[in-house]
Amino acid sequence: MAITCVKDIMTEVVEALRVGDSLDLADRIMRVGRIRHLPVVDGDEHLVGLVTHRTLLAAWVSHGSPGTERLSDVARDIPIEMVMVKDVLTTTPDAPAADAARILEQHKYGCLPVVRDGKLVGILTEADFLRFARVHLEQESSAT
Repeated sequence: MAITCVKDIMTEVVEALRVGDSLDLADRIMRVGRIRHLPVVDGDEHLVGLVTHRTLLAAWVSHGSPGTERLSDVARDIPIEMVMVKDVLTTTPDAPAADAARILEQHKYGCLPVVRDGKLVGILTEADFLRFARVHLEQESSAT
């Protein structure tokens, strides 16, 4: 039986932030795309950080007044590099998916950026594992 690798279930990154982008842009991308994690890359596509929905909320609470200000008003002036997580655990496309799942579970992370030679090539999220499980459960039920 073949081992399922990260590349078999990951999402190729469509959206990423760049150094210098604002937290407001991150908020807009997350809302429009209905996503909770945005990798941050430099000009050479090397992963330098990660912004999560939780990061957005923490920045809003610490830099603004949630009772009277909208997140977008506060976030417009906050550069991504000021709030992004910089020490990000990653995985590679050829890593066993079970190993990546173990990392997510042990650290209670919602995603792992996928890198090859330091460059961002995808992201592996809880939703990717859920989709993988659904497909296999559907195949299982149709085989009976």
